[in-house]
Amino acid sequence: MTNTQSNTYGYRRFTPEQYDFTVDEGLQAGDTFKDAELHTLDGQIVHLADYLNDKPLVLETGSMTCPMYAQSVPPMMKLMEKYPELDHVLLYVREAHPGELQPQHRTEADKIDAAKKTKRRYHENRTILVDDVNGSAHRNYGTMPNSIFVIAPDGKILFRSIWNNAEDMDAILGALANGEPVQSRELKAVPPFSFRAVRTLFMGGIVAIWDFVRGLHRLVANHKKVGNM
Repeated sequence: MTNTQSNTYGYRRFTPEQYDFTVDEGLQAGDTFKDAELHTLDGQIVHLADYLNDKPLVLETGSMTCPMYAQSVPPMMKLMEKYPELDHVLLYVREAHPGELQPQHRTEADKIDAAKKTKRRYHENRTILVDDVNGSAHRNYGTMPNSIFVIAPDGKILFRSIWNNAEDMDAILGALANGEPVQSRELKAVPPFSFRAVRTLFMGGIVAIWDFVRGLHRLVANHKKVGNM
């Protein structure tokens, strides 16, 4: 397994400057997906293409210390049960808010271990595929902490948003399940101020909480910029 990480991708401390919500250089709706080598939770090497079968694939990015992801888990679990006509996968990416309890991953083994803890702590029932420490897969899809994509069996990206919003995704997935076309659009981010979301920062530790609070006003400003576009 790879034991090195890119300092620019695998940051040790969170700052809002690491995420420019107005710039999305990842794949867009209408593009063809990019394959990547990933790991399962038992350490097996797989490819994203292995999960493009006869159903559209709903692919969400997340990590243990991402409040946006944590608050989306319960409603996304309900959508997975509601729409068995679709495949559902979580792409485990870098820690959004690393700290002393859950630092940024230094090795792929570290990252797989964090993904296993996430599955247990958040009752995550989707298949989890773990990216490498340099974010080889994540970089293809824009490097946002909680984005969502729907990929057709032929590899065409049908829908993408830099933020997940499970309430809005219900109608989108319902249309897909019925074989109806969907219009890709940017979903409104759900502010991560629920108890579940705030509790997520404790998974990182005091450092993660401090970095989040220190950068909160800039995070809010970044979200407002997106809303005004």
